[in-house]
Amino acid sequence: MKQWQKIVGIIIISVLIIAHVWALTDYLFVAELAGTYCAEIEQDSFFDCIFNMREHFLFYNILSVLDIISIIVLFVVLWRKGGKR
Repeated sequence: MKQWQKIVGIIIISVLIIAHVWALTDYLFVAELAGTYCAEIEQDSFFDCIFNMREHFLFYNILSVLDIISIIVLFVVLWRKGGKR
């Protein structure tokens, strides 16, 4: 591999790791919020709060698609490189 390919690969993997950590912390926040539900909180306000967290779940879905695309691209690149021995 060339030097620039290694650097770009490390940058992409680092960005994906940071995005996964961010998605995990958002999930933990939502899970903690869901665990704090009690009879003292009005049900409507609780569901409004959970409904407002939908962009975090959308972010996680987009992140999963990016992971799948990067895995397929890496597989194709390595497959081609393996055939040129």
